[in-house]
Amino acid sequence: MSYKIERPLVELLWSWAMVCASLMTVGVAHASFPEHPIRLIIPYAAGGPTDVLGRIVGQKMGDVLKQSVVIDNRPGAGANVGILAVAKSTPDGYTLLFGDINLVVNPFLYKNLSFDPQRDFVSVGLVASAPLVLLVSQNAPAKSMAELIAQAKAQAGQMNFGSAGAGNTTHLAMELLKTKYGLEITHVPYKGANPALNDLVAGHVNMMVTGLSGAKSLVESGRLRALAITGDKRAPSLPAVPTFEQAGFPLAEMKIGSWWGVVAPAGTPSEAIQQLNAALNVSLNSSELKAKLHDLNIEPLGGSGADLDKWMSAEVQTWSNVIKKAAIQAEP
Repeated sequence: MSYKIERPLVELLWSWAMVCASLMTVGVAHASFPEHPIRLIIPYAAGGPTDVLGRIVGQKMGDVLKQSVVIDNRPGAGANVGILAVAKSTPDGYTLLFGDINLVVNPFLYKNLSFDPQRDFVSVGLVASAPLVLLVSQNAPAKSMAELIAQAKAQAGQMNFGSAGAGNTTHLAMELLKTKYGLEITHVPYKGANPALNDLVAGHVNMMVTGLSGAKSLVESGRLRALAITGDKRAPSLPAVPTFEQAGFPLAEMKIGSWWGVVAPAGTPSEAIQQLNAALNVSLNSSELKAKLHDLNIEPLGGSGADLDKWMSAEVQTWSNVIKKAAIQAEP
């Protein structure tokens, strides 16, 4: 009789031990993420502002995660090459996208995209934002936004502006300004911000909106004149430059200006997303990284994946309207 009672008890205990062991193994697997290097795809060429920021953040995240974060530049087709590479990658947490505004505006700029930003990605978190500044040549007659707007209206259709490419933030910001204040200014797209800035210095284009980090030295050296900056406060590095609102021409839809976030392929395990988000926030809160971003005039943001979702939804509303009103099409 005792044998019949003890054997089921032994079997029950053995089964329970096996379940516990399995649960412990699963827990260890999650806790050990990442077990090998993570690939951070940047959909632009090396050397640009997104690449510089991505490398700084990626290195710090690697330190926190105790694994290398390898930068993989995949430029082309208005960032679509890099975005698609992440969308089609294995959703295991080891391939991430360092995305920006193109992640949300490209569906409105390109036909027949083979990915859907809302369907094919899960947000890890917001990274940072940076103001944009409107520039003219030092030899330009306009010395304020009011004078530039007056000149543009008096010379309707005769003035132009440079950008880093069709659909780029540097393009969309000017289209927003045009539609809000009834301006006729011709768009001249370039393959990147640097050649556009060079032509602005040379006087081949009349104005340009671009990132403060890339333009600051040109303003300080006197080769370019800054008339207004996006955001709700002046930049500490250029305190004499008013915001667009202070200059009399608010662009509330621009929020700050440029922004960046990290996303992963849809289906990535929530445990991996949580650990990546935690590493991102720890990185952004480090004094070392904050100091580096301050030197680049970039403000760290951080937060949850839901915060990035909310941010991108607002961006979709703003820029889809601008793109439709301006009839913007991506370059072939």
